[in-house]
Order: sequence, then structure tokens, then C-alpha cells
Amino acid sequence: MFKISFRKTRRVLSKLNFENGLIPVVTMNSEGEVLMVAFMDKNALLKTLSTGFMHYYSRRRGRVWMKGESSGFVQRVLEVKINCENSALLFTVEQEGPGVCHMGYKTCFYRKILKNGGLKIVENRVFNPKRVYAGRRG
Repeated sequence: MFKISFRKTRRVLSKLNFENGLIPVVTMNSEGEVLMVAFMDKNALLKTLSTGFMHYYSRRRGRVWMKGESSGFVQRVLEVKINCENSALLFTVEQEGPGVCHMGYKTCFYRKILKNGGLKIVENRVFNPKRVYAGRRG
């Protein structure tokens, strides 16, 4: 698992360009499959780098959340890369549990756009979201 001291995370933060307080984050597994795209604020990045577990900023909820806090499907950080403009991050993670998507799929990219403009589900559900998130608000 990749993690660095809280003090050293400040050095990382000083190199990044946050737009409106947020930076886009692409999260993939070790096979290179993109699992999700989200945002982090400085606090989410500090928590991620210092704990080794992925934290994101939810624009809908207006707060930082740890991936898996409701489902138990946590993400352990393996590697972090930064783009050439210091404006986006790429995390490689070890995903615990069958999937990432709150809709029950392995990745959040389970649909494709068809030439007629429609959407088609191209993956199978790997867990029942009603069961996983029963009684939980997110």
C-alpha cells in the first residue's frame, strides 16, 4: 500500500493546480481498467495520501468520503501519478469487493453510447446495490 507522512503530503499539495478547490481523479486497477472518475479537494487528498485508502470529495453531498464507507468495498492506493499540467491525478488501486459503482457494477463505465444516441449496458451487475446499501444514506 502506498502512503506518505502527513507532513510530506503538504509538499505534494503545493505542486497541484486545484480549480475551484477541486482536482479530477481517475482511479484504475492494476490491470489498467478505469474504475471511476471523481474529484478530490485538498482534505480528501491529504487523507488519501496519509492513510493509503481512497477518499474523494462528493459535490452532491458537499463533503469528503472514504470509498467503501457504506459498502465496505475500500480502495487501497498502490501508485499515484500526476499529469503534465499538475491538474489531474491518476491512482492505481487494489479494489476490495466485487465492484466500485453504486449501481452494482465492477466499474462506473458499464454503458456505451450507441450510434443512434442511445445507451446500452455492456457489463453484468456484480452485486445487488439494494442489499449492499440497505438502510444507508449516501
